[in-house]
Amino acid sequence: MLTSGSIVAIVAIVMGCLVAMIKSKHKSEAQANLAQFSQLEEELKATRAQCHALEERVVVLEKIVTDSGFDLQQEISRLG
Repeated sequence: MLTSGSIVAIVAIVMGCLVAMIKSKHKSEAQANLAQFSQLEEELKATRAQCHALEERVVVLEKIVTDSGFDLQQEISRLG
């Protein structure tokens, strides 16, 4: 027959196992989240670089289009 002391011991063992399982699960999830975070940081860095390159291209195109010689070249191309 189980005594109150043995019941307490069994409950303590079961709770200890549950706590260990929960900690293990959270540790795995934290590692997965960290890996995903690192991947997203890399994607963000690449996207920022691409955005910067596109901004530079827009500046160059704006200079070309607003250049007074551009209109003249367009007229020559249209006539030719």
